[in-house]
Amino acid sequence: MRSKWLVLTILILCMLPILAGCKLVAFEGVKEKEPKKKETTAKEVMVDFNPNLVLLGSKMVVRGETSLPEGTVVTVQIKPFSDSDDYLRIVNSGAEPLDEIKGEKDVKVEETKEFGPVAFPRAVSEQDKRFRIEAFVDPRKQPEEIQKLLGSNGERIKDSRGMKTVEDGDAEVVILRKYTDVMTYEEGGFQTNDPRPFVAGEKGEEITSTGGPNLKK
Repeated sequence: MRSKWLVLTILILCMLPILAGCKLVAFEGVKEKEPKKKETTAKEVMVDFNPNLVLLGSKMVVRGETSLPEGTVVTVQIKPFSDSDDYLRIVNSGAEPLDEIKGEKDVKVEETKEFGPVAFPRAVSEQDKRFRIEAFVDPRKQPEEIQKLLGSNGERIKDSRGMKTVEDGDAEVVILRKYTDVMTYEEGGFQTNDPRPFVAGEKGEEITSTGGPNLKK
């Protein structure tokens, strides 16, 4: 009886290394079959954004079109220039308006990919004043579906005219921004027969911010 237990003990001891090896091979096989993590890359979006201005007497009217989908929020702002910034200074040296928002309106892109009109009245007392009208798409102001397209901070917007990076705390936000400048009534800021395209403030543009030919392009 004792001899049988001795033989059984020896057999068990001999099998242990074999069983351990099988376990190791099985474990390695499982490791090899682990699925690889998929690399996800954000889809880049190139955007056409084309606001324009029509001056109708005492009204400054903005409308435009874009490649962005229906429901996109376009913000239009009007800012005054300093009285020391005359026509030539604004056109030639790129004078910036005052840090003062005289008017602001939001408008949504329609199914036709058009937005507007947005109208700002101009008082008689403002006939000798100069203004900048800005139109921009801020990803932070968009509904959820548009944020998915552009990125919550606009990080998916690429190769689009009017791209501008702004600081928001520790984050950088990419917005789409174009503008046009309106001069005094005597300088032509009263009436335009044709819609005036906004500019992006980039090199090589055909017109200046006041709608004239860009001789420095």
